[in-house]
Amino acid sequence: MRRTPFVCSPGRQLLAALTGLAALLPAQRRNVSGGELLPEQACYDVLHYQLAIEVDPAAKRIEGTLTMQARWLAASPSLVLDLDPALEVRSMSLGAAAVPFVREAGRLRVTPAEPLPIGQPFTVVVQYGGTPRTAKNPPWDGGFTWKQTTDGQPWIATSCQGEGADLWWPCKDHPSDKPDGFDLLCTVPKGLVVASNGLRQGAPQVDGERTTFHWRTRLPISNYCVALNIAPYVELDDTFRCIDGTEMPVQFFVLPENAAKAKRFVPQFLDHVRAFEELLGPYPFRAEKYGVAETPHLGMEHQSIIAYGNGWQDEQYDWLHNHELAHEWWGNLVTCRDWKDMWLHEGFGTYMQPLYRELRFGRKAYDDEIHKHKPMNRSPIAPREVRDSQQIYFGAGGGIDIYYKGSLVLHTLRWQLGEEKFFQALRRFAYPTPAALAAKDGSQCRFVDTEDFVDLCSGLAGEDLHWFFEVYVRQAALPRLDSEVADGVLQLRWQTPGNLPFSLPVPVELHGKIERVQMTGGVGSLAVGDAEYRIDPLRLVLVAPKR
Repeated sequence: MRRTPFVCSPGRQLLAALTGLAALLPAQRRNVSGGELLPEQACYDVLHYQLAIEVDPAAKRIEGTLTMQARWLAASPSLVLDLDPALEVRSMSLGAAAVPFVREAGRLRVTPAEPLPIGQPFTVVVQYGGTPRTAKNPPWDGGFTWKQTTDGQPWIATSCQGEGADLWWPCKDHPSDKPDGFDLLCTVPKGLVVASNGLRQGAPQVDGERTTFHWRTRLPISNYCVALNIAPYVELDDTFRCIDGTEMPVQFFVLPENAAKAKRFVPQFLDHVRAFEELLGPYPFRAEKYGVAETPHLGMEHQSIIAYGNGWQDEQYDWLHNHELAHEWWGNLVTCRDWKDMWLHEGFGTYMQPLYRELRFGRKAYDDEIHKHKPMNRSPIAPREVRDSQQIYFGAGGGIDIYYKGSLVLHTLRWQLGEEKFFQALRRFAYPTPAALAAKDGSQCRFVDTEDFVDLCSGLAGEDLHWFFEVYVRQAALPRLDSEVADGVLQLRWQTPGNLPFSLPVPVELHGKIERVQMTGGVGSLAVGDAEYRIDPLRLVLVAPKR
């Protein structure tokens, strides 16, 4: 599907893309990520991946060797890795010995000759290659993007959030297991540059007409955040002083023809980092770098090397970079262990856009941005049941609500908690302890689910807020607000799905002042007499529209 041009807001573009893809699925989607964790994958914990890969742009082929170091956790007759069926497996070894394997619809099953000792590390090596899946509509329908620059040189990128990294390398494709680090050694034709996660290890190694780049991250990383970006890049370098005093390398990898334009964007993009540090705490991966790679697709939150393809359009506020940068906190630092809680990535990341605009341009800019977010209310944004990536994005009518309804839930939570406690909730969800706030070694990264956020907010509020989240994130339909005036008294009543308890205060403007009408038991009242009043004129509360 062709990328929809950006017209008014990212919401329209994203909605068009997701709606179109929903019509194509599941028939054309060959791969999904997450879902029920197989016992043959729950039995081990990944410690480290090393991927040595050669990319042939002319043939659009890859050849790779994946080395996985893991620890055996529980008895199981076999172990399973994921790999897209489009790629061929040359051989597999367990430890130092070759081992037979069976391919099962996108999985590689290995049965050890003898049971592996529980608690002990082991190594699996997979040699593989072939023609990887070409992305039909990146980043929403992922794979390899094979493009050319204006002068005909290769311009290549990977994107695989929905499908998982097994689109192009063998792995345990489940969000609940991050490796503690990753080494990427990528060989490309001479003259091309590879930009990836973490820190570059030494100078690129030239061998005849080929060059090998070695990138390494020593920090936990989600599989889908490992990225290849290949082009005749020029590198724009800078240094950023983080809020904790860390001097962090800044690396922008841009096409030569866009270098001057991109250089003008560096101050704005660094200001996004500065603003998010003010709101949330230090940039999580400051021990490595803040990186941006210009890509032939719109963008992705690849850890420490954001994919950016928004065309260097708006020198005041680039929404795409702002959103993908937000994921360094919401997604890469704080990671949902199951796709059912993906709103913690996308809703939080989307909400950072109005927050940034408020911080830099004032409350009206916040209101203008937040009121672009329109919920669809077709399915809960945080279902309790396990979900894979296809189900959370495309199941039950589409997943746009994990972005925009999620953002509006946070907007409403701000009203419920008040300014001070709300911003404490954001900061403590990102960094729950002083030790996490100070850490740069990877211990700051953690898995979360929706209940963790509910518990945090309840503790800050001094009351159990399950009623708030039960209605807003566990149900598809929004609450309705009934109102009438009798004998000069405004009577208000919440109507909720299944008559769930709901006591969100209602803002009412009376005599030029916003009154906070308490809704004990879901009902409340305010004496208005004959005066004019307006219910929620500032749109502080997420509510179903009047019928």
